[in-house]
Amino acid sequence: MNRKALSLLLACLMAASALTGCAESPAETDPAQTQAPGVSADTTPAETEALETGISDDLPAKNFDGQEFSILTTTWYNAKTYIYADEMNGEVVNDALFNQRAAITDRFNVEILCTAEDDYGVVGTTVHNLVISGDDTYDIVYNHDNQTMSNALQGDFCNLREFELLNFDKPWWQGASQVFTIQNKLFATANPLALSGIYMNCTISMNKDLAGNLQIEVPYEKVRNGEWYLDDLQTMAEAAMRDLDGDGDLDAEDQWGFLTSDYGWIHLQSDMGAGILNKDAEGKVFFVNDIEKLVSVMEKFDKLSEFTQTCPGTDYNVAMFSEGRGLFMLSENRNLYETMRDSDVAYGILPCPKFNEMQENYASSGFDIYWGVILTSAANEELISYCVEALSCKNYNDVVPEVWETVLGSKLSDAPDDRAMFEIIRDIQYVDLGFAFQGAIGGINQLVFLKTNATADTTSSLIAKSGKAIKKNIEKFNKTFAEMGE
Repeated sequence: MNRKALSLLLACLMAASALTGCAESPAETDPAQTQAPGVSADTTPAETEALETGISDDLPAKNFDGQEFSILTTTWYNAKTYIYADEMNGEVVNDALFNQRAAITDRFNVEILCTAEDDYGVVGTTVHNLVISGDDTYDIVYNHDNQTMSNALQGDFCNLREFELLNFDKPWWQGASQVFTIQNKLFATANPLALSGIYMNCTISMNKDLAGNLQIEVPYEKVRNGEWYLDDLQTMAEAAMRDLDGDGDLDAEDQWGFLTSDYGWIHLQSDMGAGILNKDAEGKVFFVNDIEKLVSVMEKFDKLSEFTQTCPGTDYNVAMFSEGRGLFMLSENRNLYETMRDSDVAYGILPCPKFNEMQENYASSGFDIYWGVILTSAANEELISYCVEALSCKNYNDVVPEVWETVLGSKLSDAPDDRAMFEIIRDIQYVDLGFAFQGAIGGINQLVFLKTNATADTTSSLIAKSGKAIKKNIEKFNKTFAEMGE
């Protein structure tokens, strides 16, 4: 049976039911774990060797006789450049992506295609129409985060947890893929299939020269020992404050201890284990509503704010950091790539600190562009699984380190301390559950952006006003997920 005929048959079957699949899925993550996933700060010899030698995808040999694996993406945010390189052009990351695709093409005799012609809203509509019409022109779609989740909740995607060949024990399926698994179902995800997560992940940069002038030690050893805490960041930030123009007021013309944006506080809140949403033992989403924890986090944030220059949007005050007027900056890594390469500032990277000694693991949240397997291509599960698994593995082992070197502006092998930080951060990247589903669950947005909307003194009252509506909306969300794929 050819692909089109098989698609029409699938369309008829889907008229009576939604997402379907095959195998039993791996268990949910431990519900007792904090919202922000993470790994131990310790880098074992085995982990270091894995970076050198690469981790296998363990896929058996296969010849797909030139079949097409077709990706649909958007012109938004130059998304295609995170996935696919049409040709070699001498740019490090582009050429790494080209070589990645060439290697998978040769290995499995498969043609990998990528189309990007429309904005994300048009792409979202196109995907939904493909499903309605039973058209399997494209296998997966990689699109704007909220738009992808919207398509997922409309039933446009397959449950990846039912794909037999996807090995969710592999490191390229950690982070967001664990967070986005609801009731043991994963309809959209973000992982190293594309590189957007690296560029949009939020890390802390530290000006090494300024630290030296202030006689402040860059806390690499603290991080390695699992002893890098928010109080340490605050103490160092306070010591860096300088009224450079001597006018008696601290403003954007002066030197600050900590630079970020309104969006940066979202990620710092989540990395402190103070996310708004979590999952229970059945994988259902619930409202954390831990007022004591949120207030304690906000108390520390209020204090850190005294030494912080915060801007709206996603600029993160990177210009100030590039001019050497900030000791720390919490920003998306793309800011480093786009701006810091033209700066003379010597900087290093750090994971966000832990909230206190009670927090076991570091965490590193950020944004991403999500993807899903289009429902009408379910019949191509084997092809899709091979390509997704192999491409993700190749990126994880070979391309991601290349990205980090462009972000840092130096070879990881020449900067052992930053290499150690990379090894920690690489495996703890994720997207906060509340941020990912803020478009689908009404009322949580202002709590996800808690630092923008409250202080420690007003946190309790803000939660009291919105808590009842949030719980009701979460019930609807869980019901929708329960019905998907049944």
